[in-house]
Amino acid sequence: MSDLSKFIAELATNPKLLQEYSASPANTLKNYGLQSHEIEAVLSGDKAQVEKLTGNAVNVVPYMFPVK
Repeated sequence: MSDLSKFIAELATNPKLLQEYSASPANTLKNYGLQSHEIEAVLSGDKAQVEKLTGNAVNVVPYMFPVK
């Protein structure tokens, strides 16, 4: 499982991580250890790019990963 996949899974189950992400998405992604291209994909809201990086379908949750 990629680090990005782990982050997404943990974000759904860890209220503290969700709170940190809600307050500062870029810093939370960086502090989690994600690579710059992963951070850019998440922050861009590009569902297809996130799915490509994780190898999994991503269910869109607007407050977590806004889609354009």
